[in-house]
Amino acid sequence: MHPSQAALLAFCDGEAGFDRSRRIEKHLAKCEKCRNRLARIRSEKDELSAGVAMPAMEGRRGLDDVLSAIANWRGSPAGPGASELRSRLRWQIEIYFGAPALRVVENPGMPAEELLGKASEIFDVFLGPAAAESVRDDVLAGLDSARPEAGR
Repeated sequence: MHPSQAALLAFCDGEAGFDRSRRIEKHLAKCEKCRNRLARIRSEKDELSAGVAMPAMEGRRGLDDVLSAIANWRGSPAGPGASELRSRLRWQIEIYFGAPALRVVENPGMPAEELLGKASEIFDVFLGPAAAESVRDDVLAGLDSARPEAGR
């Protein structure tokens, strides 16, 4: 059984406890997928520590990009952009608040833009507006449907 994102984050921070850390170390020795997940966590932590995090959304253009992405997801709610968005949001919710919070926030069949709205509210309240905006930018970065439509 693979460790959760929260367990890997605690391991990375040295907060997993002796027994749990030992189990995770044994698992990591055998599981390339989890080693890659841990490397990603460490990389993101290093970037945040160095202040290299994604720049915040820039005014009206950033808002237009988000609104365009939402319109695209509504037009194709089961499309690849929506699936990728859902996956990224689920990962971020689990990292910051744990799997139980994800089960409370996400309902079966929930459209991706609704999950984005609920997640945004939680990020704003618990992380603060600036950090929440950074998390949203990270979630939306590189999504094909998040790019402005041609001719904009």
